[in-house]
Amino acid sequence: MRNFLTTDTLLDLLRNLFPDNLIKACLAQYRTVLKEPENDTTVPISEWVVESEYTDGTNVLGLVSFSLILGLALGKMGSKGKPVLDFFQTLSEASMIIMNWVVMIAPIAVVFLIPGKILSIEDFKVMIARLGIYVMTVFIGLIFHGFVTLPLIYFACTRKSPYKIILKIGPAIVTACGTSSSTATVPTTIQCLDRIGIDQKVSRFVAPIGATINMDGIALYEALGAIFIIQLRGLNFSLARIIAISVTCTISCIGAAGLPNGGYVMLVVVLNSVGVPAEDVMLIIAIDCLVDRFRTAINIIGDALCAGIISHYRKDTVDHVDLQDAASTLLGVKDVEKNTKD
Repeated sequence: MRNFLTTDTLLDLLRNLFPDNLIKACLAQYRTVLKEPENDTTVPISEWVVESEYTDGTNVLGLVSFSLILGLALGKMGSKGKPVLDFFQTLSEASMIIMNWVVMIAPIAVVFLIPGKILSIEDFKVMIARLGIYVMTVFIGLIFHGFVTLPLIYFACTRKSPYKIILKIGPAIVTACGTSSSTATVPTTIQCLDRIGIDQKVSRFVAPIGATINMDGIALYEALGAIFIIQLRGLNFSLARIIAISVTCTISCIGAAGLPNGGYVMLVVVLNSVGVPAEDVMLIIAIDCLVDRFRTAINIIGDALCAGIISHYRKDTVDHVDLQDAASTLLGVKDVEKNTKD
């Protein structure tokens, strides 16, 4: 049943940005729902009673916004906030050690997970016939985006080879493929960026933010999935409406949880919001286990290249400021020497 609008979905992102309870934000997300009148089915959906509910799932967007505000406050406190900063630093290092253990067993786990999912499909031939072209299109799009579009953006901004970064974030990519979770990959991503030489202030800011709002892979997957289901249903949508659906899919990914199989949940929301039956999403779920791992890896590549771009510009700014300070100091010394001689 279609019980919410696209506008409500977008506004819920803003509402989740400022959670009223941090404990609840770890367990549930806010969502607006519209209640249909019981005795009058002719009332348009825009006039239904507006209500709200909390759905299961971590409100990552709200937690990240709170963390940013807390970090700014601790930074302003100076030495008084150092005990709390030390605590989180230690917790981060412990998480990295745990993720290193996960990376060591991830290849073995993936070997058993993917074949198990394929063997659970009842009619493999029908699944291949219906989803073969769709899966191929998704993979071509993800590969082109991850290894052509994003590297071109990086090269245009820094004039450096992006593949040096991509080749050095192998552990993060393996973790992404093994866990299918951008959030779970954050510690490994930070560790890889530190080894590359990315400024720690940049890596510890970009990686958590990227795991929340930089969902390149899911955005592409949702847009193609929505178009696939529309065509499967034989619905005739105009080009303008297809573009609108694609934009909605992209925006909705900002609030998607960086958890395994989180993409199709948002796809159901988008399809319901535009009045398209979402039952056929079950077909996509059959192959989502495989696709989810690869699109998570593309998300991590985007986060790493973004950190590289920001670190590049920050380094230039810091170097420029240091040169100005050095020049000012040198001029000051010369002035002192001149006054002494005089």
